[in-house]
Amino acid sequence: MVALLDRIRAKKGDPARIGSAAAPPWRVWVLFAIVVFASLNAWNRISQHHSPGCPAYRPAPGLVLVAHGAGGMPDRMYPNSISALDRSYADGLRVFEMDFHELPFGQIRTGHDMIDVLDPRGAWLSDVIAWFRRHPDARLITDMKTDNISGLTIIAREAPDLRRRIAPFMYQESEYAAVRALGFLPPVFALFANHDPDWLAFANSHAFTAVTWRHDDPGGLPPVHHPIIVHTLDSAPNIPGAWGVITNCLTPA
Repeated sequence: MVALLDRIRAKKGDPARIGSAAAPPWRVWVLFAIVVFASLNAWNRISQHHSPGCPAYRPAPGLVLVAHGAGGMPDRMYPNSISALDRSYADGLRVFEMDFHELPFGQIRTGHDMIDVLDPRGAWLSDVIAWFRRHPDARLITDMKTDNISGLTIIAREAPDLRRRIAPFMYQESEYAAVRALGFLPPVFALFANHDPDWLAFANSHAFTAVTWRHDDPGGLPPVHHPIIVHTLDSAPNIPGAWGVITNCLTPA
C-alpha cells in the first residue's frame, strides 16, 4: 500500500515526494543565470583582449616588415589568426611571426597567451600549415610560448615540406643544436629572452637568419654579423643598420 501511494504521489507531482529528488525551480533558474553570466563575462574578456588594435596602417619603405602575431587587425593586436594572415598578405607583407602554445596530446594552437588560446578566432597548427601551403612566397617565424623544442618537433613532423620556409625563434644558446637538427632555416636569435652577457660571441660564431633587438635600446644596434630585426614598431622607423622590423600596423610602401 505504501509503495502504491508513493507511485500515485509521484505521478501527480506531489511536492512532498518531489522535493527530495529534484531541486526547486528557482534554484535551477539561478544556476542557469550564473552559467549564462559567467559565459558572457568570459567571452567579453576574450573579445576585448589586446584591443583596440591598429587605428591606421602606415607605409614603411626600405625595410623587411615582419607581421607581429600575423599582423594587427583594426580591432585587435596579436590575433594570430587566418584572417590576420589574409589581411597582412593582401597589404604586401610576406614574413609572419606567430605565437604558438602546445596543448595536451600534442595539439598546437596559436595565441600570444592562454586567453588567446581560448579565442575561437584563433587557429590550430593545421590551419596555419594549410595557409602557408597555399602561399608559397610567405615565410614564418615561430614564437613558441610553451617548450620550444617540443613544439618545433611537432611542427617539423606535421609540415616537413615547410621547414625551409620556417625560421624558429631560439631563446637560449643551449637550444641551438636541437633547433638546427630539426631541419628548419637557421633560427632567429630572440635576444629579448636571453640574458647571457656572452651572447654576441655566440651569435657571431653560429649561423642565424637574423637576431632581434629592441628599438628603444639606448646602446643602439649591436655589432652582430647577421641581419637585425628590430621589435616592435608601429610608426615609421629611422634605425640605420636595421634589416627588418617586427610590426603590428606598418605596411610595405
